[in-house]
Amino acid sequence: MTFPLRAVLVSLSLWLGGCASTLPPAATPSPTPAAADNDADALPQYSEAQLPKLEMSDELMLRFLVGDIAAQRGQFGLAAEAWVDLARKSKDPRVAQRAAQLAVASGQLVLAQEATEIWIAAAPEVLAARQLMVSLLLRSGRLIEAKPHLQAMFAAKPSEVAPFFLQMHQLWPKEVDRQAVLDLTLELTARYDNLPEAHFARAVGYGGAKQIDPALAELNLALKQRPDWEPAVLYKVQLLEGKDPQASAQLLAQAAKNNPQSLGVVLAQARLAADSGELVPALSAYEQVLAKNPDQLEALIGHGLVAMQLNEVAKAQRSLLRAVTLNPAATSQLAPYLGQVAEQQHQYQDAVDWYLKAGADKQALLQPRLPRLYAKLGQQAKADQALAALPVATAKEQASKAQIEAQVWRERRQLNKALAALDKAVAAQPDEAELFYDRSLYRDLAGDYAGAEADLREFLRQQPNSVNGLNALGYILASRTDRLVEADTYLGQAIAMQPDNPVILDSLGWLRFKQGKVAEAQQLLERAYRQMPDAEVAAHLAEVLAQQGDTVRAKALLDEALARQPDDEVALETRQRLGL
Repeated sequence: MTFPLRAVLVSLSLWLGGCASTLPPAATPSPTPAAADNDADALPQYSEAQLPKLEMSDELMLRFLVGDIAAQRGQFGLAAEAWVDLARKSKDPRVAQRAAQLAVASGQLVLAQEATEIWIAAAPEVLAARQLMVSLLLRSGRLIEAKPHLQAMFAAKPSEVAPFFLQMHQLWPKEVDRQAVLDLTLELTARYDNLPEAHFARAVGYGGAKQIDPALAELNLALKQRPDWEPAVLYKVQLLEGKDPQASAQLLAQAAKNNPQSLGVVLAQARLAADSGELVPALSAYEQVLAKNPDQLEALIGHGLVAMQLNEVAKAQRSLLRAVTLNPAATSQLAPYLGQVAEQQHQYQDAVDWYLKAGADKQALLQPRLPRLYAKLGQQAKADQALAALPVATAKEQASKAQIEAQVWRERRQLNKALAALDKAVAAQPDEAELFYDRSLYRDLAGDYAGAEADLREFLRQQPNSVNGLNALGYILASRTDRLVEADTYLGQAIAMQPDNPVILDSLGWLRFKQGKVAEAQQLLERAYRQMPDAEVAAHLAEVLAQQGDTVRAKALLDEALARQPDDEVALETRQRLGL
């Protein structure tokens, strides 16, 4: 049985768990896992001359039994060692093939290479052996050693050279020397100038080595041989994005016009829109891809992350959960986002579980979230342990710990202790502006409105251009005093800096309500609630609606908000006061 060269692309993902690549995605579909499995497990037809003449001794029989029983029990490490030992003794290609597959399955790549060397020596014309050897060598970055095996594969199966070039960028491990990859690519493709796939492979090699102009030149040669060829067009779009964004956008628009049904083009449009901050078009494009291919991994991840930015947390959660189900290896990278959407939906235990699954590189960022979550769950001992584990080596870390300690005390409904923690931190670090901002929130909750205002003024003295500070002071003045003109000044500065910020829209809407400008208040609060369906925003909007006599919608808004955030104090107080 012959094995197509593209099967080598599967071996990395199937047997070795895949090699990360910063280069373009596969330009054409790889074989399905089921097909790859069948190819990998099928037994090539060996000639009698290749099979050793061995006497089946009791010792060999025992080794065969040990290896097979171990494999049947899922003990692949033990099975691999037994079969590799058999391959050393027998030099039988069938035994070596089985040994190599078991060694790869158990992650023993050194043993796998030894078994594969025996396999190749016993049956040098069997492409499956060379394909596996290429996978193993490239996995360890040994590109030069892989070259003769690749050349032998090219000679044995010329018809598979072009598809191999098209997808060879998937072979390289993440930390590979990109210049070495380029050198090998140029050498392998030297005899194939007539193939657009060879030019594509060179372009990817140059792109990986950060040589953009030669990469674009190779893509132009590929497109001259095959006009409108999608893989070359899409990679050219990607390269031009950093060099000439306008040309990149024009090329992508032309590609969409030429081939409006191409999911690859739509996916590229989604990616470009997301990178440009055009989130609504990006979300729409990702949804267009997912409507036709619900399991397209890049589209699922992109859709989830864009939906998060648009505060469509339910959509984000569905897409990201599907992504980790399809590709569990992505869990550590996507766990922080899944934790965040779970937290936004008040699924606190789920949020903790996801944060703990995040990669080691993310743990330092996520560690401060845990104390408050444990406190929300009523797990006080864990909250205290997580708080004690926070670093305090720098002034910033000390201030951050005080802020988190205050959050924990607030969850325990002990505002006096929350304020005491912040008072102590402010006394020790009066130059940490964020401490004043945080303390203003707790002073406001405690009814100390003058203290809250004083803290915000000190915060703005230290950070005069802070949108958050301007908004918070404007809101305090609008809510707790009759100095509405002064409140308007601060909120006007804030909304001028961030005109679509839903938090500022909410504050400004509430101010307009206090000023008696009810229609404008409703308009602003409707905008805020569409962007940020938070319980406090719902309470403000419900208050406006109730004053206009629309108590039915006001009640529905509060019910909806409290279903999501049942402990929100503002929404609860508003419902009780309005009798809804």
